[in-house]
Amino acid sequence: MNRRTIGFVGTGRIARALVSGLSQDPDNDISGYDKLPGAAEALAEEFGITVRRSTRELAENARIVILAVKPYQMEEVLGEVRGRLDPDHLLISVAAGVTTGFIRSHTREEMRIVRAMPNTPAFVGEGMTALCAGERATAADVALAETIFSSIGGVAVLDESLMDAATAVSGSGPAYMFRIVASIAEGGVQCGLGSAEAVRLAARTMLGAAKMVLESKKSPEELVREVTTPGGTTEAGLQQMEQHDIRRALIETVRAAARRSGELKQ
Repeated sequence: MNRRTIGFVGTGRIARALVSGLSQDPDNDISGYDKLPGAAEALAEEFGITVRRSTRELAENARIVILAVKPYQMEEVLGEVRGRLDPDHLLISVAAGVTTGFIRSHTREEMRIVRAMPNTPAFVGEGMTALCAGERATAADVALAETIFSSIGGVAVLDESLMDAATAVSGSGPAYMFRIVASIAEGGVQCGLGSAEAVRLAARTMLGAAKMVLESKKSPEELVREVTTPGGTTEAGLQQMEQHDIRRALIETVRAAARRSGELKQ
């Protein structure tokens, strides 16, 4: 198999998670550039990637360029690499809210672009990444992006119009899950458990429940019914959730995040 030359513009947390997965495959030739002194060097020391001196040098030596910078940095970075890009390059962006149209307008009209929205569980190999193809991206480009992001977890390919929704569910979602774990654990503490013990019980329960949803052919609501005995402890807890309308609160949480994602593109 031909070696894949992959270059990271920006070597922060998401880049590090991807490099940790991609570096396991000897067919990947990985390099990185970062304006922050020592950042790319630290990644090179840990994973053996090649450090580039500029975005232009990186683009000259990588056919797959992953833009792992903050959204506000994108216009500047695209201006730096534009002169070194050609139709053979594939650009993959992980910048939240930056559309493929924006990237194309600041590079080349024929640029092949894939947009990705990974989430923080990527740091433990359990990420969920939403992908969408730009206007000129091919099926092979999307398949390649799927391979890259599969190194850090699951992948879903969506239409770009759904990326705000995906950002709200999986991009921001870990924070909601952390808050739920913290709240359930606090309930355990108030019932007499130690703090660390309660957090572990809550977190492992969420992990197991999530795995059941992914591996079962049943809907989440069917699984709720299976674990709920009439007049039992689970029913008592669920009644409290209904009384406080937790379902509606979580639905509105996702809707608010999706709205904000849309606003950030304006």
